[in-house]
Amino acid sequence: MSRLSPILAAVRSHVHTISDHPATQSKQSPFITISREAGAGGRTLMRRMVDRLNKLDPAKPGQQPWAGFDRELVEKVAKDHKMHQSLVELLGEQCHSWLYDVFAGLSSQTTESQVYRRVAETIRGLALGGRAVIVGRGSVFVTQNIPLGIHIQIVAPFEHRVEQMAHVMKTGTKPAANEVHRIDQNRASFYKRYWPNTPLSPSVFTLTLNSAAISEEKMADAVLPLIPGISTGHTRVVTRNVTVK
Repeated sequence: MSRLSPILAAVRSHVHTISDHPATQSKQSPFITISREAGAGGRTLMRRMVDRLNKLDPAKPGQQPWAGFDRELVEKVAKDHKMHQSLVELLGEQCHSWLYDVFAGLSSQTTESQVYRRVAETIRGLALGGRAVIVGRGSVFVTQNIPLGIHIQIVAPFEHRVEQMAHVMKTGTKPAANEVHRIDQNRASFYKRYWPNTPLSPSVFTLTLNSAAISEEKMADAVLPLIPGISTGHTRVVTRNVTVK
């Protein structure tokens, strides 16, 4: 049984309670999750999406502006739950148990499952609040049944991802390829630990985008019409499970 099963059971129970009440749904604001392969992008798309959404959908009185959560999610979890940021950053890393021991004196939440419980709670809270673009950390699964969620997957051929990683790392292709492999393996292990019976397949997502074949601007163009209440001046698209290459 997954170590996260009790967490996800609680999340799903809360979500179904919300989705069963139309009056609650009417108050819900949309949100976006972004899952990505290593080196395929995600963080910069998040920033672009937030900038464009705040122009197209500025906050009304009493609303928060659209906000992005990648590194910001780590900081929020650490602040809200009074734990060391490194505990959150280490999620998904394979060789980290000794580091959790190092931080044992800094936080009472020292096991991966305990830390991820807090991360899942924060992701759920952000999604329920709406107007958030959340990158990674299993957010697509944690929020899968919350109304008005748009779930994006970014993929790219391995060679393209290595090239992008080399640019970010400012290094050659061999170390970049090793890093892409390492991150891919760690993320696969992370998903297998917590969602062993739920494959990260295209059917989980609203939209799958190939960042090697489409520019970041065009990716944003593809996502925006899917968001309820957003008018881009283009024909709106109402669909699910679309792959754009």
